[in-house]
Parts: sequence; structure tokens; C-alpha cells
Amino acid sequence: MAYQPPFPSAAAQARVELQKLAAARLLLSLRSKGFNDLNLLRAMENAPRENFVGAAQVSLALRDIALPLPCGQTIESPSELALALAALGVAPHMRVLEVGTGSGWSAAVLSGLANRVVTLECFDSLARAAREKLERLKIANVAALWADGADISPELGLFDRIIIHAAVETPPPHLLGALGEGGALIAARASGERTERVLYRRIAGDRIEATSLGPCRAQALLSGLFAKL
Repeated sequence: MAYQPPFPSAAAQARVELQKLAAARLLLSLRSKGFNDLNLLRAMENAPRENFVGAAQVSLALRDIALPLPCGQTIESPSELALALAALGVAPHMRVLEVGTGSGWSAAVLSGLANRVVTLECFDSLARAAREKLERLKIANVAALWADGADISPELGLFDRIIIHAAVETPPPHLLGALGEGGALIAARASGERTERVLYRRIAGDRIEATSLGPCRAQALLSGLFAKL
């Protein structure tokens, strides 16, 4: 058996301290941008993004930038996710649907804000990888499913909040239909060359009210299931 040092090396300890410093810097950066909801900041702190990327991306995960994923997907930047979740106003009693699991990081953040999270990913490989990470981190209130987010099953039930990590001209009817009374849905809206983040609310009389939250970048919502990519 190879010799195992009884304590971490000085270099390993230094790396850990640098990661802690970078994580603290990121949270301070979010606060400086106006994100002062302590529940949101705590949820992001308790779901470190570096746990959801490859070894080569760990240092980048602690910066406020989007990162690439397999299958042509991306992990949005911490400030982009914070903006979406602050607008949604997720509360501890809520049931949340996420369309676009990606790495599983945003679902992990949501797990610290909501009672139950169902996250859908159309790429089988990403869904499996995210599910494994969430299970390894013992996050028990998230169900990560390989499913078509553009055409969800009614069996999933109703949700208080829905977040779509993609751009649509209008939210698909199946998703609006899954929004409970008084619920809210956030997605990017594509109109010509312009893409903006929009908050949709179900209000009295079963009407949908849309509020623009400003420009953003997002890929178009994919329809279908992708098993091998």
C-alpha cells in the first residue's frame, strides 16, 4: 500500500484557502450588485458551483461568468441565476419546476429555497450526471428527470414557480398549464434579434401577466429527447 500522509499537504491546504477566499469574494460581488436576500445568498453559498464542474473548471466556477457544459449547453453565471431567483421569489413551502437541469447546480441552489424541486433535462447524459452529483451531495428534495421540458407530462402536477433556462417566443402551453394559481414562471423571450428575461404571473381570472426584466442571453428551448450526444 502506498504511503498516505496523515495530514493534507501545505499545497492542498493553500488551494482550499484560496477557494474559500474566492467563494467569499463571489458572494461579496453579488451583494455589491444588489442581491441582499440572505436566504438566496445562503442557498448559493451552500451549493458551491465548483461541485458541479470538471476539475479544469474549478477555479473558473468561483467567478461570475457562464461556463460551458457538454452537449452545447452552459451553466449560467451566479449573478444571472441570482437575478432570476430573486424575481421568482421562491419560498420554503413552494414546489418548483426547473426546465434545463444542465450541471445540476441551479437545482442545488433551488433545493435550499424550496420545499420540492423537479428538474427536467432533455439530454440523458446531463440528466444522469446531475442526478449522480445531487445524490452524492445528499440533496434529497430534488428529482432530476430525463424529460422533454417543452412537452411535460400532466402527471408532474402543479407548481408554484417555474424557471426555464432557455428562450421561447411564448411559454409552451403545457408549462403554463402546470403553473398553479398565483404562480410565477420566468424564461427568456426571443423576439427577432432581441432576447429578454420575462416574468409571467398567473393572476385573477386565470390571466397571465408578463413583465420584462431586461435583456439577457439564452439559447432556444429544445424540444424532444436526446439519448446519445
